[in-house]
Parts: sequence; C-alpha cells; structure tokens
Amino acid sequence: MRKPVIVLMSAAAALAASVFIAGALPADACLHPPREFKIPIKADAQKGLIFFADGRQEMVIRPGYKLDTKGMKGADDAIAGFTTVAWLIPTPNLPDNYKEADSKVFAQLEEFTQAHDNSLEDSKHDDTNTWRGGAGAKGAEFHEEVVVGDYKIQPIKAHGELGVQELKGWLKDNGFGEPKDDLVRWYTDKEYYWLAVKLHNPKGLPANGEIKPLQIGFKTDKPVYPVRIHEGAGAFDLELWLITCKEVDTDKSKAFGLRTVEQRDPMMAQTNRETTFANLPKEVSKVSADTEALKQMKEGKLYCYRFFAPGINDKIDLSRWDGDLSFEFKPAADAKPVD
Repeated sequence: MRKPVIVLMSAAAALAASVFIAGALPADACLHPPREFKIPIKADAQKGLIFFADGRQEMVIRPGYKLDTKGMKGADDAIAGFTTVAWLIPTPNLPDNYKEADSKVFAQLEEFTQAHDNSLEDSKHDDTNTWRGGAGAKGAEFHEEVVVGDYKIQPIKAHGELGVQELKGWLKDNGFGEPKDDLVRWYTDKEYYWLAVKLHNPKGLPANGEIKPLQIGFKTDKPVYPVRIHEGAGAFDLELWLITCKEVDTDKSKAFGLRTVEQRDPMMAQTNRETTFANLPKEVSKVSADTEALKQMKEGKLYCYRFFAPGINDKIDLSRWDGDLSFEFKPAADAKPVD
C-alpha cells in the first residue's frame, strides 16, 4: 500500500511527467486500449465489491470488456498485442489505500451468495448543484502517481472551469478518451477525485476480460459505486456485492435498477444474507482484514447483499439519475435486532 502525497503541478508539467501511453477512444466503451491497438473494445459485464462501516469504504472493481474481432482478418495476431487498458474511476474523496485484489474474490462471492429455493421457508428477507472551486482553487491538481502490481494510478482533482479543461486535455492526451463535458462538470461540481487507471502487462491481457481486480479505500459518508461515469458508453451488466454492519434499504436501491436475488424472483433467496466476518470466504475477508477503520466488522453480525443491474445504458438510463450509485440503510427501528 502507498499513501499518495499531494504534488501540485501545472497541466503542462503533468503532461511532460506522465508515463502513461496515449490511447484511442472506442465509440462505445469507457475502457481504452493503446493507440496502436485497432480492434474495438466494448463494455461487458462488470463486477464490484464494497465493504462499508463508519464512513470508510474498501472497494474492489473488475471492469468488463470484450474485443470485437468479428469478421476481422489477423485478429489473433492483434489480440497478442493487447497489453494495456485504461479507465476512469471517480471517488468522493482521495483514496489512501490501493491494492491488487485476488482474482478469486468474485468466484468466491458467487458461490457464497448463490440463490436457493425459498418456496418452503416460513419467512423471507425484507428486502441543486452549485459550481465550486473559488479563487483559491484553480486548475487541475495532480497527486503522486501510485503503482500497485500491474496498475498505475494517477489521482487528479479538478477545480473550476480551468480545472475541467485541463483535466479533459490531459485525459485525451494520455489515453483516457474524451469524457462528456456534462459528466466531467457533474463530478467536479461534487468535488470528486478522478483516478486515471492503467493496467499493463507486457505478456498480454486476457481477451475474455478476466483482468485482475483493483482495490481502493477511501472515506465516504455512505456506500458509493462509480456508475454514472459510464453514461452513453455502451450497454453492460453490473453485479455488485455490498457487505455492511447495517441492513440496507433495498426498496430504495431499486430506484437505481438494482435487484436482489429475492427481488428478481420471490421464490428464491440469497444464501448468507446474514453472516459474520469469520464465515466470509478467505479472499473476500482479506479485502477489509487489514483496514483499521473497518475493524468493527470482525465482531457481530454482517449483512451481505448481492445486487444485479442488467442493461445499464439500455434498460437503465444513467442520464436520468440525480446522483451516482449509492445506498441507504434502514432506520434503526426498522432493522432486525442483532443477536
């Protein structure tokens, strides 16, 4: 783990110091291959995991992609040159923890939270922006680059209109495409940080999209997951797990197009909705095991939610959202007593 130390540079200096390789912008994806890679890359199923307690979040993301090689000659040779992919992750605060998560995390979660027949059970689980960045904050603020495993991460904070323009120029020149003006301003209005992430492996990245998950940790007043950044960037499915000490209001999360196992099919129920830290799969528990701010999760009951959001940018219109994907908890009076 490396804690980033703030380093302020001009946009020109940051461009000169950057080690990122410029890339192309496919029309329908937020993932960007190197400029010389000519096969289109499309968004595919994405998986995420959130641990949240007391204003602290550890988040694991594995963005999905698929290479569009249909009808292309020499596609196999081109795939052999697929060594780098880049994308953006907006966060409400500057992360202080970065790791490569184990590739087994999501396979273990799928097994741990598999659906089972609930038809014979007696009971079922319940389930105006202001432009900021005044005279004291101008331009784009480039924090120290973080390197973990095969990942290089450049945290950036944009301030005001100048910051928006510097950020957009830097992203374009460094292989992260050209995000829409309204999206950049939407996140900048809310004083989000931008993580410009690049995964590079000289031996090649998997054509099936099964790349190493990235873990980041930061402070936030409620669980959040960056989805709106994908607005208009091609349809994809999201599968997301949320592990907390409190019960989530799953009726409110439905407004984002999320569905639990029970909400998808009332005859089914999720395994291990209520659990403990000791019962979590090995690689899953590692995500929060060393985080001091989440130590309370090792005691007492935990709630583990598995959510499905099929058809983002198709059935789910991100442009209609008032905020990014977030979760609310049930009031204490409505929550089940902890044993």
